[in-house]
Amino acid sequence: MGGNIFRDKAISIPKSRIEPTIKAYKAHLAKIFPMKSHSLTFFEPVGSAGKKDVSGDLDLAIDSTHIVRSFTNSELKKWGIDYDEWNDLYTKLHKRSRTATYEMVKMRALLTLISAKLAENNIDVGDRVTAGNIFTCFPQHDENGPTNDYVQIDWMVGNIDWLSWAYYSHGEISLKGLHRTQFLVALFSEIGYTFNHFCGIKEKKTKEWTITDPKDALQLLSEHYGDIRHSQTQTFAQLHSWLLRTDSSAYFKVVSRYRDILKVQKEKIPNVLTHTI
Repeated sequence: MGGNIFRDKAISIPKSRIEPTIKAYKAHLAKIFPMKSHSLTFFEPVGSAGKKDVSGDLDLAIDSTHIVRSFTNSELKKWGIDYDEWNDLYTKLHKRSRTATYEMVKMRALLTLISAKLAENNIDVGDRVTAGNIFTCFPQHDENGPTNDYVQIDWMVGNIDWLSWAYYSHGEISLKGLHRTQFLVALFSEIGYTFNHFCGIKEKKTKEWTITDPKDALQLLSEHYGDIRHSQTQTFAQLHSWLLRTDSSAYFKVVSRYRDILKVQKEKIPNVLTHTI
């Protein structure tokens, strides 16, 4: 079964249906938000979609500038959203927020109202909306049109270069995309930083996400562990092989963190680490 939020409705989607489903999804969004129809064409799949025969769900990333360039009355009208309604929601969310930046709270308010518009137009929407995510459920399509099956489709809104790197999944055999990204989480955590798929990287116990460019993330890793190239970060196997050639003490510390993360998430420990202490 695919889709974590719509367990009773969404199922996995075969590779052959991904392209027609995304095309139909964009077309449906364009009907709901005609003034944003061009911007919505910039949605692009990230993660493992299309890299395996079957995908659990579809992650569609889009640069935040295609959602909104500034939170003004004229910009919000393009989404059919009233400025005062958005501002009231933003104010309420900001009062309850402890760690989110002003821009993050503003985007969350906008995405919350966009999700309401989606629901009004017969798209199932998850209860949870974040500063970078809307979770939806949509009919799967094939070359002949809609089928009787559904798939979970998630919006990933932010810096598109960062999102493409952070959510990248090569589709390793027997491993999930999270096996690669959680290894990155462990690497950054060991040197005192927090890695976030959506926000970027920040020093622990600070609020500002100071690194939002993959090049800067690679530079940080290189400074603490040893030189690393973008091509060495696409899979868990590549990251593991790279780290294995660095300082042995750092290796065992990172692997220990990584194993703990996977245990908490109840995910499989990669075979290469099965006997690692």
